[in-house]
Amino acid sequence: MPATYTAPVQALIDELGRLPGIGPKSAQRIAFHLLKVGTEDVARLAHALTDAKAKVRFCSRCWNIADGELCPICLDPRREAGTVCVVEEARDIVALERTGEFRGTYHVLLGAMSPLEGVGPEQLKIKELFARIEPEGITEVILCTNPNT
Repeated sequence: MPATYTAPVQALIDELGRLPGIGPKSAQRIAFHLLKVGTEDVARLAHALTDAKAKVRFCSRCWNIADGELCPICLDPRREAGTVCVVEEARDIVALERTGEFRGTYHVLLGAMSPLEGVGPEQLKIKELFARIEPEGITEVILCTNPNT
């Protein structure tokens, strides 16, 4: 007979397993780690999760993550507003910013087209990109997306 966990432990494993990139074994490992660490550590993690969910939103201009109406990049007057780099996810911006080479602005699509998963142009922030071009005086659009099918 397979080992079973108490309902709270199984619920924790199940919820962790719903996270992207976390399989059943990783979910189990993380759950048992959280059960071993101190209450303060778990409380900090829980607070960080609820705080981020309550305060973080998408920038109303570029769809990067922000804690206000606009993200820090859109608020920076030193950026080259005429050049926009289009990325799939907000995390892609971090990689580009680390190079220190790009001084334009960004536009986040919030995903990639995937017909098998039902993600088409309608589910991405493409219309929002086109809506920015004329009002913001955008003259150059750089596609920085994954070149997959």
